[in-house]
Amino acid sequence: MKRYPSFLHYFSLRQKMILGFLLVSLTGVFTIALSAHHYYTKATSKDFYTLANGASAGLNNQIDQYLNSMAESTYAMVAGSLQLSGDSLLHIPDSYIIQEWLAGSIERTAQNRLQIENLFKLHITLSYSEIESMVLISNTGEVVSSRGESDAAVYRQQRWQEQPPQPVPTLLQMKQSRLSRIPVVPLVVPIYNTKKVKIVGRLILNVSTTEIRKIMGGTPIGDTGYFFILDPGDHIVYHPDPALVGQSIAESRLSPFSRIRPDSILTVDKVKFLTTYSASDFTGWRIMAVVPLPEMASGLHVARNSIIMVMLFLLAFVFLIVPLLTRALLAPVMKLNKNMREVRRGDLNVTVDVLPSRDEFQMLGNNFAHMLTTLNELIDKVYRFQIREMNLELRQKDATIHALQNQINPHFLYNSLDIIKSIAFLEDVPKIERMVGNLAAFFRYTAKSDRIEVSLRDEIVHLNEYLEIIRIRFNDRHIGKNYIPEKYMDVRLVKLTVQPIVENAVKYAVEATHGEAEIIISAYDAQDDLFIEVVDNGPGIDEERMNLIREQLSASGDDYYESPTPGDKSVGLANVHARLKLQYGTPYGLSVVSFPGRGAAVTVRIPMQKKKNVQANIKM
Repeated sequence: MKRYPSFLHYFSLRQKMILGFLLVSLTGVFTIALSAHHYYTKATSKDFYTLANGASAGLNNQIDQYLNSMAESTYAMVAGSLQLSGDSLLHIPDSYIIQEWLAGSIERTAQNRLQIENLFKLHITLSYSEIESMVLISNTGEVVSSRGESDAAVYRQQRWQEQPPQPVPTLLQMKQSRLSRIPVVPLVVPIYNTKKVKIVGRLILNVSTTEIRKIMGGTPIGDTGYFFILDPGDHIVYHPDPALVGQSIAESRLSPFSRIRPDSILTVDKVKFLTTYSASDFTGWRIMAVVPLPEMASGLHVARNSIIMVMLFLLAFVFLIVPLLTRALLAPVMKLNKNMREVRRGDLNVTVDVLPSRDEFQMLGNNFAHMLTTLNELIDKVYRFQIREMNLELRQKDATIHALQNQINPHFLYNSLDIIKSIAFLEDVPKIERMVGNLAAFFRYTAKSDRIEVSLRDEIVHLNEYLEIIRIRFNDRHIGKNYIPEKYMDVRLVKLTVQPIVENAVKYAVEATHGEAEIIISAYDAQDDLFIEVVDNGPGIDEERMNLIREQLSASGDDYYESPTPGDKSVGLANVHARLKLQYGTPYGLSVVSFPGRGAAVTVRIPMQKKKNVQANIKM
């Protein structure tokens, strides 16, 4: 770059490309294309046909042998003994049951069917695990399946007795297994009577295509070429794409290949494919071979001599001109690439030289330098803005929570209540003394605004003081019952969560029944959350009020206190729900269920947060 800076900086990128690449590339490209095209195509086609025909014939032979061996493995079983391995035979006391069942010499009872099913399952386990199921069909249409009676019923509906059996194993059209939903190939094996040497039934082996896929997958043909198999009905038995298996080729995306002829070139979507196929006499299947013409490169050796001559001519230009051009052209690009890698690693303080130039690459580097400077400025501004915005949001949230807390924390003159309590004590009025004492404690608890969260234990103590007042009001009736386990007492929750819910139940359940209703408070945990339930057996919640509660609970914590009628907000369910959502997030809060005529239930969901401070047990 130092040797030719003034000369190259005054040329545009287009001019440099014309000067360099036209001189080096065009001469060689046209010469190679004209001399090699004809010979390359001819040699490639010949090599492909030789390779594909041999490979497809070999694959057909492997598949035929595989299916024949599978059919032969059943001969001993249906004749009366089961071949396990080598020359050893497993003799089963009931091994002749298939012959006897087909001949009708035994009753076709459920027990006999079960013995045949077990014989099939044993054969599948010991011989060919890829057999999905085995189905025995007599000439009279009686059916036994290794999959049980439900599978046998399906085959009975097909009226096999009306179809003449074939004297040799045959294949049926591939189908989807009803149980495993995988493609299976039905292999029908005739069963001969061992005494009269006549066909008395047939055995259907539903063979999974897994082994066929293994056989076909082990024989590649180029990088993108492939084999696929068609049955006599032109249904796809195998294809590298499993989604195509079982489809008719005419209705699939392979429909253009339905026109394949042996040793032919087929054009599909402007791409030429070398195609051929080989058919099997046993299965009737055709193994089709397809490969794109440009991929087959074996014919290149035919044009090698001419290509070498052209390459020698081309290399003379490359060694003389290309190094000079690449050195000048790529220096700014390499430097820019290095700078961009540093930026990708997070280093935004990369120094990029800005040089006046008409070179597009250098201009790109200059623009990158300006962009990096602007990006640093924007990041700095955005960072400061986000810090400021986060601080404002935190302050706003904290202020909102305190405002909600203060709404239900009026500071009453509980000192005066203490005086009333003392007078009641002196005048020997115990109910007034208890009520005023609990009322003073109630107001002291609500007036404390130093903490947003308290322990569940503190909430229950506060709730007991409130319920004591309610009991006195209703002649010491035991209205509320606490069934919260001790293990949850140290869980942290927003202050004044449980008492407003119980107060709501008192208003709409206990008062409505003149003190006859009961309130039960319980708790349980699930998925790291604590659920507190307040249930009453009052008259329930009417539909109009239930709709209002749902509307209030569906709003977010912020929406609840941004409504145009803040004066309507009360120390009720919506208020508690709003505070819980503001403190813990959207998943938490209240849910309400009403049972008209039987009561209502309110559930509080909070996260399981504990404070290591164990106190004495609290009981109602």
